[in-house]
Amino acid sequence: MNSSNTAALPVGNTYDDCLITSCIKKLFTSRVKSKELPGYSISKDIASIEKELGQINSSTIELSYDYLLAMEQSLPGIDFRYVVFHKNKAPILFAYFQLFTTTSKNFNLKNNRTFIKGIIRFFLDLKKVKALISGNALRNETPCYSYDKSVINDTEAAELIAAAAEKIARDERVTALVLKDIPLSAHGAKWLAGMGYYAPITDSAMNLTINPEWGSLTGYTAALSRKYKTRANKILALRDKLTVQELGSKDIAASQRQMNTLYKNVVERQSFALTQLGEEHFTKLKTLYNDSFEVFGFYHNKKLVAFYTAFVTPDAYEIYYVGLDYEVNDEYQLYFNILFSGLERTMLLNKSELKLGRTSFDSKASLGAKPVEINYFFKAMNVPAAVVNWFANYFTAMEDGKWKLRNPLK
Repeated sequence: MNSSNTAALPVGNTYDDCLITSCIKKLFTSRVKSKELPGYSISKDIASIEKELGQINSSTIELSYDYLLAMEQSLPGIDFRYVVFHKNKAPILFAYFQLFTTTSKNFNLKNNRTFIKGIIRFFLDLKKVKALISGNALRNETPCYSYDKSVINDTEAAELIAAAAEKIARDERVTALVLKDIPLSAHGAKWLAGMGYYAPITDSAMNLTINPEWGSLTGYTAALSRKYKTRANKILALRDKLTVQELGSKDIAASQRQMNTLYKNVVERQSFALTQLGEEHFTKLKTLYNDSFEVFGFYHNKKLVAFYTAFVTPDAYEIYYVGLDYEVNDEYQLYFNILFSGLERTMLLNKSELKLGRTSFDSKASLGAKPVEINYFFKAMNVPAAVVNWFANYFTAMEDGKWKLRNPLK
């Protein structure tokens, strides 16, 4: 079992050198009559806090023991940190973080100029660059915490989560700290800004709002302007030459090696990849989510040539990861047929929105998707500001910064 850090906080001692304990003092000393103030533990594996998690967790699957264990096992490039706050020996707040170590191997440098390659390789290979992110870096709008609302409120929970993040970041010599999916009021945002966070950093994801009048792909294509309607019909005609099949648990398990190969084809073309999924990742998600996680395979001559995965939420259909054979893609427009298939599933399941994620903005815009802002808080640590600004400009100049907003619908 990995080691964990624990800290008991008895009344009467001062801990002004540590933000996490100062935060606890501020939140609790004025109103807690008990002699025992909250303590906290930071653990590296979910097994070490299984009991505490069961005591505080809600019914949310993303905060369940089985889910977090599956993520540990199927995301080999990510380290996890779990924080539990206790009061009177009972857990009152749980939060988790993902820790990434980045090198030049995370960048696709083939299309970069020589001097840019040199800068990236020199800096990232000379110094271990670590990033700490609250919750799940691979999905947006997923919970990363749960707490006892009879003891603390949203603002207090956010401050404790942020303080725990600072503690982990210092211990791990983190370069970038990102807080996302935590409860933040205006006061909380101001508090973070005072601690040196950029408040907020804005990212974007592409979403398509479904018009109830469409009803089907036929209704959708009828609503397109002539140029986009002609193009969509040509692409959908190519799908008729493929076999599209929903994969059950046994199918996914049997195909996971082929799926992993197709997934890596996509990752290798991205300008930057934070991590790579383990081979069993989709199999484990299907076991956890059952009907709320879908996988569709595209077959040509009985060979799997593409797939997509998606989460089914109460209001939306959320495309997750995809994979494809680029040689077959050139002939059958696999990627666009994946998008159309996701749109079709969204309408069949009566969802109000198709969520398409953060990559390939131009392709998704041609479907009718629009950018939706995602706000999070970022703080650079243990690195000069000039380096941070250089990398910020580099990421801004990547492909998705050059896409064009389109209006394919009439």
